[in-house]
Amino acid sequence: MAHLYGKKAKAPQNMPGDGRAVMIDDTYSVAANPTDGDVVNFLLPAGLRLGMLDIRSDDLDTGTPEIVFSVGYRAATTGSSLSANATYFAAAGQTTAQGGGTLHCSFEPIKFEEDVYVTITIATNSATFAAGDICMIAVGAAEGVK
Repeated sequence: MAHLYGKKAKAPQNMPGDGRAVMIDDTYSVAANPTDGDVVNFLLPAGLRLGMLDIRSDDLDTGTPEIVFSVGYRAATTGSSLSANATYFAAAGQTTAQGGGTLHCSFEPIKFEEDVYVTITIATNSATFAAGDICMIAVGAAEGVK
């Protein structure tokens, strides 16, 4: 299992605490077929009340569609008391990357008091891989941390 990171995932992201709407987007360019268990990570800054999350993917499986994944979260720092949840935003078995398109995640809005990664966990990799991008688009309110 490898952790793969979006282009902005390791850059600091400041969150104002004034209730403004915030959109965070990031992309991971998939150049090689991910292995079962690989995790693509996109950073969400502490203090964001997340209300909408979309995962957009190119067609990463050009032949027999097999690539499936789940969408969840994990703490961005080691030693955190936050429990990871690999399926909070979308259950295992998502097939968006088989033909390309957008997965609109369905979840109760959630606020994180610390930096977290949105995780896309590959359950089954592609039988006929094609390079492309996976993009995260997150929308919420900047509330700041307690």
